[in-house]
Amino acid sequence: MNGTILGRLNGKVIYQDNDTKPNRNVFVVGGPGSYKTQSVVITNVLNETENSIVTTDPKGEVYEKTAGIKEKQGYEVHVLNYTDMAHSSRQNPLDYVTKDIHATEVATKIVDSANKDGKKDVWYYSQRALLRALILYVIHEMPPEDRNFRGITDFLQNYDVEKDTDGISELDHEFQKLDRRHPARRAYELGFKKSRGDMQGSIIVSLLTTIADFVDDEVAEFTSFSDFHLKDIGRKKIALYVIIPVMDNAFEGLINLFFSQLFSQLYDLGAENGSKLPRNVDFVLDEFVNLGKFPNFEEFLATCRGYGIGVMTICQTITQLEDKYNKEKAESILGNHNIKICLTASNKRTADYFSGLLGKTTVKVETENKSKTKSREGSKSIGEGVNYSARNLMNSDEIMRLPSDTSLIIFANRKPIKAKKALQWELFPGVVDWFPKRQREYQPVTSEAQLRRLREAEEQFQQKIENRKEQYQAEETSEDLIDLLEEHHLMD
Repeated sequence: MNGTILGRLNGKVIYQDNDTKPNRNVFVVGGPGSYKTQSVVITNVLNETENSIVTTDPKGEVYEKTAGIKEKQGYEVHVLNYTDMAHSSRQNPLDYVTKDIHATEVATKIVDSANKDGKKDVWYYSQRALLRALILYVIHEMPPEDRNFRGITDFLQNYDVEKDTDGISELDHEFQKLDRRHPARRAYELGFKKSRGDMQGSIIVSLLTTIADFVDDEVAEFTSFSDFHLKDIGRKKIALYVIIPVMDNAFEGLINLFFSQLFSQLYDLGAENGSKLPRNVDFVLDEFVNLGKFPNFEEFLATCRGYGIGVMTICQTITQLEDKYNKEKAESILGNHNIKICLTASNKRTADYFSGLLGKTTVKVETENKSKTKSREGSKSIGEGVNYSARNLMNSDEIMRLPSDTSLIIFANRKPIKAKKALQWELFPGVVDWFPKRQREYQPVTSEAQLRRLREAEEQFQQKIENRKEQYQAEETSEDLIDLLEEHHLMD
């Protein structure tokens, strides 16, 4: 089946198809105990049989219950496990650095992840400039197997930053070997090299602290190579499970970088195919705020429909989103979701938000007026009337008391619905038990296309080395010839 299941009403399934306008993005709010995994995530992962699926999976539960089914449905299944990298496919961020600006983006994400207080001072910019230069160096000058963060840390370990009597360090010397217009040398000399000599050692130490996690063997191996290319997700049926830590944000920067590169790669693929992906892609982003901050996420949401992309953004509360992005940005993000679903409202801010979206209704209020009129006999008159008053369709306190099996579905261009949750065990009884998987049994498979790219890169690198040897030999021969001519007075 194709489309997003939103809930149930009168025994029927409520869903939206891929042609929904203005977009098919869905924002879901649901805290612990709201059945968000069982009624939204697993339900829709099981239901979709045509589009590629990228789902965040905080506990690995979605993978274990649905991956076997997706394989039977003809999907190529991959896992990126940021909780247990030893049982994961590999993904190398430097594989997608094909322009100088890409090196800047990677360096920024990595340095930002260690910049917890958000202070952007000279140390921040110096670290970023040095990391950018190092990325460009390994991409252009090192063999394919070293074009990764392990290659960067090895390079820094091999070349000292201590100055000799001429004020030149081993690190300086390596960059000075490059052509003056080489992107790595330009980045190095116009960035890190411009900092004061007494600061450079401290900048190196700061950067080593920033990338310390990449020294770990497990992390270094995880980021050493890409077992599948990100564009493949828009080319063929792939189910990708991104298992993220629940209580640890140590790899938030790396996770954020992955999704940023994935969004960019899909847009590049779309541009290569008339602004449309060969295969539609569904994102199911549970625990969205744990993926880090995406500076242009609202623009992505506003434009992704045209490429064939739909995004389901899931948070525990509206407050979570506002804390991560600020109220103005959060409102823009929310506005770019055609549908909003409230599974539970665990705080007043969330309840107020949905109460406001529901709007007001008119209620009839019957009134009774009594009055006494003095007369000789004594009399009393009673008047009855009807008044109409506006009130919220649902008040905040009513939303906070929603039954556990009930949700609110609010559309951009039609009336809201109070629906039953689409629990996977009611829609697909017993299915999750058919082909169970275990995270620790996952065996990654490197795609043939990636192995072919590696071989091509190795051949290009060897050719580059041969060309340089010939160039150096020609230069040496030329110098020898000049010396010989001068010796025999055959030159002026």
